[in-house]
Amino acid sequence: MLRSFTFCLLAVGLLSCQPAFKDIKETQFLLGTLVEFTIYTDDENQALEAINLAAQEMRRVEALFTTFGAVENSVKQFNRAPEQVWVRLDKEVEGLLLQALEIHKATNGAFDPTLGQLNKLWAFSGKVAPKTPPTQKEIQIALAQSGARNLQYSEQGWTKKVKGLALDFGAIAKGYAIDRGISIFKQLGVKHAIINAGGDMRILGSHGTQPWRIAIRHPRHDKPLGWIEVDKDTSIVTSGDYERFYMYQGQRYHHILNPRTGSPSTEHQSVTVVAFDATLADAWSTGLFVLEKNRGAKMIGTKQVSGALWISKDGEVSLQGDFLLHQR
Repeated sequence: MLRSFTFCLLAVGLLSCQPAFKDIKETQFLLGTLVEFTIYTDDENQALEAINLAAQEMRRVEALFTTFGAVENSVKQFNRAPEQVWVRLDKEVEGLLLQALEIHKATNGAFDPTLGQLNKLWAFSGKVAPKTPPTQKEIQIALAQSGARNLQYSEQGWTKKVKGLALDFGAIAKGYAIDRGISIFKQLGVKHAIINAGGDMRILGSHGTQPWRIAIRHPRHDKPLGWIEVDKDTSIVTSGDYERFYMYQGQRYHHILNPRTGSPSTEHQSVTVVAFDATLADAWSTGLFVLEKNRGAKMIGTKQVSGALWISKDGEVSLQGDFLLHQR
């Protein structure tokens, strides 16, 4: 009896020494925002190594697509080139540009990767925050230097048909970087995780026996609008007029531009998209933010977007597709 009792104590002791699952978190500044990595695991060392490698991969992607700083890349080379001069884009850049152009077509032009001059004019990504909007004449000049119709592709590479046209991957590259980070997680055997880049996120697995609970920000209040539960590989991205904005003469000016008008879109306060990966969710949240809700709603439930939540300019909330919002 004594031997049996001693063995039981030993077995209980061994079980109690087993590592417990917990959230391993780390925050780094990249992609122009704070990126939070969370891995739910019982192996802290493996998690920290996975986070380090995922962050390295995301920095590599950032260097490929950035139009800022001293780092050289093929996007900057294209943007500097005169019209009718062919430029070979990096293979990875070209692949994302082709995907962006597909989404441009699917959104009837509401998403456009050629707004470099307009984004520069509005200066929401500059070091000094703008305080007044540009003139209508300045907007029209930048609009004339934009538009996917002014891009041309051949075996020689890419060229622009109009002087000054500039690529800007700001509304899709962050999502792509998140996907690349998640790809590193998967390669290393990570099964339960979140990469959250300033509200753009991709989620893996579950949080133990419970799904991940993701809060949805209200664009006008500090309290969340509600939350959704996720227990599979999926992405959630919100585009909102509260992210980068200023008020001028009683009007809100923000960074999400309508490619047709060259000015901030006024259809919605925010749009949240659920999609298979963050690249799609990033681009489509922008496109649906610009589109009128009744036109955007027709695109939900496709291979591109499984669900969406709109908050209209008047604060009306509407849902469609694979989007179950929980509220207290």
